[in-house]
Amino acid sequence: MRPLPTELLRSFVIVAETANFTVASERISLSQSTVSQHIRRLEDLVGVALFERDTRNVRLSRQGEALHRYAVQILKLMDEAMTTVCGPPLNGKVRLGLSEDFAFSKLAQGLASFVQRNPEVELIISTGMSGDLFRELDEGKHDLVLAKRLSGSQRGYVVSREPLHWCGSPTSSLTGGESVLPLALHPEPSVTRTRIFETLKAAGRSYRVAIVSSSIAVIQAAVTAGLGISAFRGDVIPDGLIRLTGDLPDLGVLEYVIDRQTSVSKTAAALERIIADTAK
Repeated sequence: MRPLPTELLRSFVIVAETANFTVASERISLSQSTVSQHIRRLEDLVGVALFERDTRNVRLSRQGEALHRYAVQILKLMDEAMTTVCGPPLNGKVRLGLSEDFAFSKLAQGLASFVQRNPEVELIISTGMSGDLFRELDEGKHDLVLAKRLSGSQRGYVVSREPLHWCGSPTSSLTGGESVLPLALHPEPSVTRTRIFETLKAAGRSYRVAIVSSSIAVIQAAVTAGLGISAFRGDVIPDGLIRLTGDLPDLGVLEYVIDRQTSVSKTAAALERIIADTAK
């Protein structure tokens, strides 16, 4: 008997109720591609098509109608169990500072589940470079921050250690073997930028900064166009880019940490626990 993950059932129920993938994704704060992936995974698990689709409509299949009745009951029982064990839903405002690469990771599902469980919570998410997020935390602009820290830094506590990989475009002539490496990087105070510079200098490799942008999407576009190479965590390498396996020095592992205000609300503390568990 294969288990049915609750995150898949939640997406399934919302799509069934809205009959629209775009509306469903907005309601549960996930991307449309993630919701579509949830439905595909659920259909793979049960071995049948749950929806009948055409160019205009999405409607439940006969098997989908049967599963929908059970899914609604399962999710209701899950919510009742959580309320019994953990108490009633939370409320209030939480200001979360998030390293941009984590915003594209599995953490999104954990945040979506938190918001669904606690609809009275106002979750304000700010993305940015780690150095800026820590500075803003010190200025009182965030309650919690999940970000990368520099080697030797004592900020926060470690929740994840992730290897950093050189990345390029499969259609580019850049292989990483160039005598002077063209780089596409975030501006200072980017932790990844600092790690790249330290690694190349230690290895005696020459480089030049070709593109600088605070946007991952711009860095992705620059690398795709063959204007430079960059580096990303293995689980968040942007679509269309590949790991470079040429003669490049190892970039090692980055530490992701949670840092917070000395005193936070019960709601912020609950979100902190979810982030720590999800980020592992």
